[in-house]
Amino acid sequence: MTVLASVPAPRARLIFTTLALVAAAGVSAVASPSTIEAQHMSPQAPEGWVGGPGSANYELGARFAPYRLRALVHSTSVNPNWIEEGDRFWYQWENSQGTFYYVVDPDRASKSLIFDNNWLAAELTRITRDPWDGQHLPVRALKFIDDKTIQFEVESSQDEEVEEEVGDQQDEETERRRGPPARGRAEKKVFHFEYDLGTRELRELEDWEDPVRHPGWANVSPDTSMVIYNKECNLYSMPYSEYEKILEARRGETGEKADSLEAEVEVQETQLTEDGEKYYCYGSYGRGDTDNETEENWGKRQQAGVTWSHDSRYFAMTRQDRREVEELWVIHSVGNERPELESYPYDLPGEENVTQTELLVYDMVDGDMTRIDDDPWKDQRMGIFNAPSSGGGFFGFGGGGGGSEELRIRMWLSDNPDELYFWRRSRDQHRVDLMVANPSAGTVRAVVEERRNTYGERRPDLVVGAGRLGPSLQVRGGRELEGPPHRGPLARRRHPRRGRRRRPGLLPGQWPGDR
Repeated sequence: MTVLASVPAPRARLIFTTLALVAAAGVSAVASPSTIEAQHMSPQAPEGWVGGPGSANYELGARFAPYRLRALVHSTSVNPNWIEEGDRFWYQWENSQGTFYYVVDPDRASKSLIFDNNWLAAELTRITRDPWDGQHLPVRALKFIDDKTIQFEVESSQDEEVEEEVGDQQDEETERRRGPPARGRAEKKVFHFEYDLGTRELRELEDWEDPVRHPGWANVSPDTSMVIYNKECNLYSMPYSEYEKILEARRGETGEKADSLEAEVEVQETQLTEDGEKYYCYGSYGRGDTDNETEENWGKRQQAGVTWSHDSRYFAMTRQDRREVEELWVIHSVGNERPELESYPYDLPGEENVTQTELLVYDMVDGDMTRIDDDPWKDQRMGIFNAPSSGGGFFGFGGGGGGSEELRIRMWLSDNPDELYFWRRSRDQHRVDLMVANPSAGTVRAVVEERRNTYGERRPDLVVGAGRLGPSLQVRGGRELEGPPHRGPLARRRHPRRGRRRRPGLLPGQWPGDR
């Protein structure tokens, strides 16, 4: 009796044929126990898994990505927007009932709704002819024009044709690359409104004109007479009247479209420096861009990172020399047809050649650039303290416009042009000084000295706190801190005054080291 006798005919023929083929090939038909176990223990991985037990489920992780969670979570913090000519601010708050807009008066300890959501939804429905309700208000780009008037916009469901401006002529090469000029495009109609908080009246702005948006490269002087920027790693300036030509050309546009319109404007500009070069630049140099993008942007205007004295005579900046620093490489593998390389100098621990920072002050009257000599430590870092009300925060790049309608002007912490407050930090992070320089006299002195045996971490809270010590001690009122430099932990610093040797510490009490 053979084995095939108990198997139905079709399966018998299949097994016999398979055994015959295996035997003919000289291959063993017996599977190993490990192979059988692997077949049972490793089923086909579900979609989103790399495969196999314990592997990463990227699809599940993507469900909790920040950009997806934002659509699932309502407001968790308040972002105050200060109203000019007063101490009031407004903010928006979203919950399950909708988005609500509040105005807060700290002096009166009061908070009130800017408008009634249901009433506003009814008014918007009447004007736009789109159905709205108080839980889903379409309000966007809300801003205060003055302390009693706000403006905002609403996008309609209806299309409108937007006419494109077409030049008188277009050469054959441009037409071949871009195609024939477009005469118009369809966009959703946007309604613009103005609301009076006093009379609670809403009106449509039918003669609305797109506002000007300040480009990120522009750093405007406090008296709005001059604009400073960086191009090809050197400093340039232009009169504000020339800058207004660029603003008008960019009106209503953003991104590459605005940049292309800006490039067509001829303006009068003055080159202030000539020794700028790659990795020893007056301002930023392509960090975050691929090497190809950096090369493309080489001749474009970029942020210089300067901060102004309040009288607009001086501007100061830090300049980093990275020419001897070894490069680090980053591969941009997302968003490109092929991965692209980004190369930039980066300091690593223990390396001999690291970034060298210097503090510079430019005199707009004399046209001279001066390097502040603070008797520097080896391989120190430096930064400038800005006024809390100016753009860019207390330290780092910023200011200018960045596409904002509001012009942000970065100014020194002190309103005295003879007081430029800055900090320096040793490479081992054990020494930090708060210092003040007098550009006209060429003097520098330490105001606060921190010395620690352990790593001294600099956090934004500490920088902000140091900046706010100035106004509380009348630094911005024209009187500088007197006496020898303060030494010791922040909560135990002493301040000498005339007539008495010491007074209580600047921040007495039990404080964490970063507050």
